Amino acid sequence: MAFSKPAALLLLVALSATAMLAAGQGCGGHKVTVQNLCGQDLKLSLEEVAHSAALFPDGWVLPDGQHGSFDVCAWTGGVLAPGAAVAKVHLGHDGGAYYEVSTQQPGPILVSVTPHGSPLRGHCPTAGCNGGGHCFEHSVPDGDCHGVTEVKIVYYKP
Repeated sequence: MAFSKPAALLLLVALSATAMLAAGQGCGGHKVTVQNLCGQDLKLSLEEVAHSAALFPDGWVLPDGQHGSFDVCAWTGGVLAPGAAVAKVHLGHDGGAYYEVSTQQPGPILVSVTPHGSPLRGHCPTAGCNGGGHCFEHSVPDGDCHGVTEVKIVYYKP
């Protein structure tokens, strides 16, 4: 079956758009990254919110010292690890973000949430606690963080 030049060009554009969406590029290159610096493998699960697609299968094991990055257009949900506070995240289609994680983290695993972008606009601090025992803000609930291309959730040992 032969295609005319306009039909072939339209097909090529449609296939390119599909490939870009599959790679997350059609969504502004947004991603959620989960990193494990806690000294042990972590069995992670998700708290589904707003019908967001699963980042990874329930019970996914993230080896110590490794990370996983997941391309998304937008994502809302919670990431859970045994012994750690729940990291709640919303990353919007437009790069707006809000996130929350407790600063009352008795361990045995600490967690922080940090937005990345170039440039970030608004109020975009790290939330949660790090491996040095330092805790930051509890949440950025007001949606005043913009320009986010990546939300990074990091698990630490105290």
